[in-house]
Amino acid sequence: MKPTVAQLPDVHFGVPLSRRTEQKLSRATFGLPRRNPKQRPRREYFPESMWERMRWMFRDEEYRELSDAFLLTNRDQALRNYDLSMAYFDALDRDDFEASLEQVRDHGNLRTVEQLSDWAGAEGVYVLVFDELKQFYVGKATDIRARVKQHWGARKPFDRLLFGTVYSSVFPLDELRALDNTRIFAVRSRDPFGLEQSIEALADSRFSLNRMGGGEAGPMMLALTAMSPRARPLGSAERMASWDAVENAEGDIDRLCAEARAGTRNDVAEQLAIMDMTVFVSARKDGSTAVWSRRDLINEAARDGKLTVSEFEHFLTLIGETVVWPNDQR
Repeated sequence: MKPTVAQLPDVHFGVPLSRRTEQKLSRATFGLPRRNPKQRPRREYFPESMWERMRWMFRDEEYRELSDAFLLTNRDQALRNYDLSMAYFDALDRDDFEASLEQVRDHGNLRTVEQLSDWAGAEGVYVLVFDELKQFYVGKATDIRARVKQHWGARKPFDRLLFGTVYSSVFPLDELRALDNTRIFAVRSRDPFGLEQSIEALADSRFSLNRMGGGEAGPMMLALTAMSPRARPLGSAERMASWDAVENAEGDIDRLCAEARAGTRNDVAEQLAIMDMTVFVSARKDGSTAVWSRRDLINEAARDGKLTVSEFEHFLTLIGETVVWPNDQR
């Protein structure tokens, strides 16, 4: 049961908490859509063909604001990753988690943080622990107190909620709230980059929320991470299906969308909502594998403009999602 506001503590690690902000993770407030992208694409850096392929993501010619279609499809994917991540966390072994955390603590000689004020202005490495999820995060800072508070108040940029696919993306740390953070360990260091790198490399990836390796995040590391993001084995309930099943499902969805565009069908959202949304694994014709569901294909249809924003919004409502829009109300 989620605690009521009256049950929430007023102080956390010695830091006063505001009752006006969300202090615990919840699905309803996870990944709330925002119009501004993390970084606005600059036209001079992209070939014309790639620039045109990104057009659907934005509602203005300068690519300053994310489109309605992007807001809907991106949060749909993020929420499915949320559900898969929660199931993944629940299946993890508590003793293995504690053993991995103890190994990290011992390696870095990390101390228990009781009061964050004791770490004001301290340069070093910290570990945030999220016991309910059996997860931790290794970070570095020039001011550990300030950095931890920054994590508590941050939200992940909306267009960075996923880092990889729905079925592999590591859960976004900055969507967790202050009271999800149950323990903190830290150590002062004159070489926080090196210490963070060695501690993070030692951490069992099953329990780590780090999306990239530790150390100084230079251009090469960022480029390599973007090309090959860290992945998790989410979606363990998949079933096998032939590649023909993928093509048949795509054909059924395309046909319904085409009939809606032709004006011969006005119940496209209803028909899509009653489809089987089982997650499958299929071998592509080149031998690689794909994890997919009809919900993925419907999401793609909305991104490709085969479904209108209103139709996709109606589809989401029919399958039980609550659609949230930014304050601009579209």
